[in-house]
Amino acid sequence: MSNNFNFPQYRTVYYELNPLTGYYTRSEKQPEKSPLMRLPFELKFAVTRAEKIKCHAKQLIHSRQMTKTGSYYFMTGLQETGLQNWYLGNDYKCKDGNKIISIVLFHFSEDNSRLTVYYFPHYDKPNTSLRLQFIRSIIPNLLQSE
Repeated sequence: MSNNFNFPQYRTVYYELNPLTGYYTRSEKQPEKSPLMRLPFELKFAVTRAEKIKCHAKQLIHSRQMTKTGSYYFMTGLQETGLQNWYLGNDYKCKDGNKIISIVLFHFSEDNSRLTVYYFPHYDKPNTSLRLQFIRSIIPNLLQSE
């Protein structure tokens, strides 16, 4: 029995791997306009090169599009969740001088040909331990809704 009483709102975006480019592209299952415009049309999985990125994020995922300053439009480190093919990331933006963080959960298919992204807008936990606890508790509910 699941308890959805405190289940936060989220959006789901589906991607498929394009083997020619190495980017995950929104799938045909996903409409042209995403239910969440913060997530780009294409995402690429990469190994972290910068040592300044948090040590528990050895991999990252980023957009193809870049800003005028040369940084990626979307980029987040991927933290292992302890569950196979599930990774935790976050997205942040500044609004009216306030930093707003959103939890992002990434689920890769067994063969890595598909990626499902669950985006929890304006929802965060105060530390990594509580984020992981939250993610592990909601994954069964997410799998039931697919």
